[in-house]
Amino acid sequence: MLQTLNSLLFPTKHICLFCKEKNGSIKGYICKECYENLEVLNREVKIDSIYINRIYYSLSYNRFIREMMKNYKYNGKNYLYKPFGEIMLKTIENKKIAEDIDIIIYVPTHKRKEALRGYNQAELLAVYISKNLEKPLLRQNLIKTKWTKEQSHSNKIDRIINLKGSFQIKDPSEIEGKRILLVDDIITTGVTMDECSRVLINNGAKEVIGIALTSSKNN
Repeated sequence: MLQTLNSLLFPTKHICLFCKEKNGSIKGYICKECYENLEVLNREVKIDSIYINRIYYSLSYNRFIREMMKNYKYNGKNYLYKPFGEIMLKTIENKKIAEDIDIIIYVPTHKRKEALRGYNQAELLAVYISKNLEKPLLRQNLIKTKWTKEQSHSNKIDRIINLKGSFQIKDPSEIEGKRILLVDDIITTGVTMDECSRVLINNGAKEVIGIALTSSKNN
């Protein structure tokens, strides 16, 4: 009943959440015209790491997706996690990732930054993926304890220094021996995922696979 009521009050099933077009042929919250602006890659990104097994991303970081990501992260359009989540699920299916994971964790933000924004964009994606894959989502265990400056314009060395010691595990027993899918919205250098994976592996995780919507990293 609640689902039916929500669909009547918030009828998003047949609305493109990128452009707000409405028609019955829309799938995955994306209309045909907007989908044509996406460059689907389903690509593995290479980083020099002994902690993370592999990382995949879904889309090219083109002009269209840059604008949508800006809206998602900075302009309060948090509902975009739905089409983004659908796109990432296609990558997970394409690369057969689901069969290799036990639990899902997202890259955390500092609680002060999350309070200012109102949400963690990686968490929203992880919740959507977890629900659709029917895989457990582990929340508030991998945490970010150190406030760091915005990383978007930092080089790799600065990012490594900036993030060192930023993440902690609250309860290692919840990840011990687990194969983890680590979710983020964008990969730039891979340093953030690598540092999170280092903490996860050093606290008993068996394996970490990364997934992101897009990447600005030059492979």
